[in-house]
Amino acid sequence: MYLWKSLATRPVDLVAEPSPLLTYIAGDFAPRVAGLWPEPHAAFLTAPAARRHLVCLGLPFATGTIDAEILLFGSQKKAIAIAVPSAPTGLVRALQRLGERAWSEIDYRRLVDLLARKLAGKQLRHLDQITAAEVRVVSALPEPLIDLGLGRLNLDEARAGLIAEADAAICKRDGAETQGRLIATWSAAKTAEALAKQVQVDLEPDVRSPPHPGTERLRPLVTKAALLDAASRFKNCLRDHLGYAGDGTSAYYEWIESPGAVVEIRRDRLHGWRLNQARLQGNKAILEPMRSLIVQDLNGMGVHVGRTQWQIDSALDDVICKSSDPVAPHAQVVRELFGEW
Repeated sequence: MYLWKSLATRPVDLVAEPSPLLTYIAGDFAPRVAGLWPEPHAAFLTAPAARRHLVCLGLPFATGTIDAEILLFGSQKKAIAIAVPSAPTGLVRALQRLGERAWSEIDYRRLVDLLARKLAGKQLRHLDQITAAEVRVVSALPEPLIDLGLGRLNLDEARAGLIAEADAAICKRDGAETQGRLIATWSAAKTAEALAKQVQVDLEPDVRSPPHPGTERLRPLVTKAALLDAASRFKNCLRDHLGYAGDGTSAYYEWIESPGAVVEIRRDRLHGWRLNQARLQGNKAILEPMRSLIVQDLNGMGVHVGRTQWQIDSALDDVICKSSDPVAPHAQVVRELFGEW
């Protein structure tokens, strides 16, 4: 008993050589723990895991001397007061679910910070086991998304960091005021896959104004929401074309007469705007007489239907190189634009 009392208060900056077992259990804190409880470090090693975590959590914050006896064997209230004077709700329970080995100082700090948050703390307090990796994931998310509980989606740390990177880039491009909209849409995601898809949508800028207001039968799709709706209804890959609509490379129209079709026109250095493709639902080909009706409206809008600047240039290369490849007739070029091969 006399020996233990002599070790009750010791300088927190005192270090000693730890045993291999203490190094395994206490990690980076092992030399300082060895300074408080010299080899064989029995008092520390045989203490409950929650108390060992409390010691390691408290060491970075402690100055001067520390009452080691209270930390390991004193009342929970006094031990917490020494280690974490402003302990958040749920810390005591959380310490019981951190496993056997010590965490890093930064992970302990993350844990305390997250427990102090209403929704992030609630999420952590409901876990049967809390790992440092899970804490890092939640901490990697943008603060508003932490509080909305996106940590529930089982992202790993790298993917959580990717979400944070996307959030910062979008807010930089579109202005900080867009954060509220991102929160509203991203927090509605039920799975990591759904969140990733929504982030992909938000990465793309708003759709550029179409070059022509369209016709009674050919109406422009002027928002990302309209493009996504058309992609769903027509069961095509239009969702992957948001970038083309956002940077002005392409513009998209819907042929509203039955059976309906999606029409993409694209900038062309020779023609200005030209038809890039037109398809029915499920990317099925458009046949006559519907094809001619669409061509009629496109021509009326000043949109070229036929060979592109690149196709003409490529065919001329064949002439220069004396290639024997045949030049496709105009009618074949038009059929291919409508999906008929």
